[in-house]
This record gives sequence, structure tokens and C-alpha cells, in this order.
Amino acid sequence: MIRELSVSEGNFIAFEVTENVSEEEFGDASDKMKELIGKYGKIRLMVRFPELPIQDVSSINNRFKFIKNNFNDIEKYAVVTDKNIFNIAAAIVDTASDTDVQRFSTDDLEEAVQWVKS
Repeated sequence: MIRELSVSEGNFIAFEVTENVSEEEFGDASDKMKELIGKYGKIRLMVRFPELPIQDVSSINNRFKFIKNNFNDIEKYAVVTDKNIFNIAAAIVDTASDTDVQRFSTDDLEEAVQWVKS
């Protein structure tokens, strides 16, 4: 499941991802981000993962395509999770792109919101 968090405003959008995300849910979230990119040029994104959602290979491939095709339109990306695997991904993306990426623990949600909005 993916849902937009109430802290979203302006060019800042935040989601929480739990369990498996359907293609329809991912499409809705992608459309919302594309709409904001169209309106503001660049967005600031925060995604909270309380747990690591398990996806089938085709779903993962579609998500990576979206990120690859739109990453230059994301100014800042905060990943909120206690899963250390995201440290590696955040470091790779941060060094390989102009997008500023940082991981925060789930206890630091407010800090993540402030960082990505600043």
C-alpha cells in the first residue's frame, strides 16, 4: 500500500509505503509526482518505509524505470526507514546524480521532513 502523507505541500510530496504496492497505487503516486514536476519543474520527495515491501521482478523494474526517467526532476529525496540496505542505495544515487539523497531512521521523521523542505 502507498499513501500520501499529510505533510505534503507545494513541491514537497511525502509517501508511506507498506506491504506490497499494486501497479495501480504506484501509477497513482507516479502521476501525482509527474503533476507536481509539471507545475514546479522540480520536486522534493520523502518516502517512509516502515518495513521493506516485497515486490515481484516486473514491479521492481517499473519502479526503477520511473526513477531513472524522472530523477533529474527530484531536488531532494529523503528515505525514512530503519533498513540499512537503503544506506547503500542512497549513497550510490547521491554520488551518481545531482539529487541530494539522505536516509533517516523512522524515529527521525520530523528531521527528515525539515531536511527535505530546506
